[in-house]
Amino acid sequence: MSDEHGQSVENIATTPQSMPVSKKPGWLSRAIWLGPRVAEARAQEFGARHPAFAWYEAARQICDDVAKIGETGSSSWAVLLLNCSAVELLVRTHLVREGLLAGNANLGEAEWANARTLPVVASAWAKLGESRAATLAALLGPERDAAMVALKGDEREFFATGLHDFVMRLAEPLECEANRLGRALFARWSRVLAVALILAVGLGLGGRWLDKKFGKPNLALHAAVTTSSQFPGQGVDHTLLVDGDPDTLGFHTMDGGQQWVVIDLGKVQKFNKVVVYNRPDGYEERAVPIKIEVSKDNVNYTQVAERKENFSKWTARGLKAEARYLRLKNTPPNFFHLGEVEVY
Repeated sequence: MSDEHGQSVENIATTPQSMPVSKKPGWLSRAIWLGPRVAEARAQEFGARHPAFAWYEAARQICDDVAKIGETGSSSWAVLLLNCSAVELLVRTHLVREGLLAGNANLGEAEWANARTLPVVASAWAKLGESRAATLAALLGPERDAAMVALKGDEREFFATGLHDFVMRLAEPLECEANRLGRALFARWSRVLAVALILAVGLGLGGRWLDKKFGKPNLALHAAVTTSSQFPGQGVDHTLLVDGDPDTLGFHTMDGGQQWVVIDLGKVQKFNKVVVYNRPDGYEERAVPIKIEVSKDNVNYTQVAERKENFSKWTARGLKAEARYLRLKNTPPNFFHLGEVEVY
């Protein structure tokens, strides 16, 4: 082929445009978000759009009603009739799902024969035993009323337990399929929650490590401690007030008059925050009202903070203090005790 200038033009073979290739889900989607599993469950779930679902719903409602009246497995006429109806509905459900029954056609001998070829129905039918299976066949046939009246005493009770078990065996796989998506979503959010908790713990531990590694030092750590009085046998080791562990009893004074504890920072230092941990094993109300005072000479003190409400941990911020001595004072005539004091 030539163009208008007589030059030959090669035929250009046209190729169809390549179809977009769907991306394979990443490891995060598969391992944590369970994307493929949820998508599969959503596609395969036995739900309201399925033509057999209405029969299953009706059968489940019957089972719920029997459970509500407290006669599960009972041999009363009413419960036997309800369970027989549930059997018909569940068998119909299995047949429709397998494409062996269409619409609202009646269950005749051919349909029951087809039903017994299904593994679920065949297994449940075998568990009934010959006598129960024969009774159930009679109750599901045109002579239901006569077959029901023929059931007497122990025979009826024996059949009732088998019938209830038969219903449960037919319903269980359908229940499983109907909740496929719910189980997948539960698994997804359980994994997401587990990962979130692990991350939260990891961030918390990492934050503490970073704070210890790069944060401002605790000026009160292992400082000298003096108290106004000492209660016999409790809180006698005052180093525990400044050992970095808030779960110990740092000191315990006597009651009466104003009680206090003084922490000597060793030299005049600037600090902006004081963290006070109350006694860890109770009696928190004894610590309030509590005042924080500072001094450079251990004689002249200035109040920089006060707490009047009960607390487990109190952080006094924005102090802009410059002092060597830190005094915590309890004003009522009461016992005074704390777990830990930190200064930053």
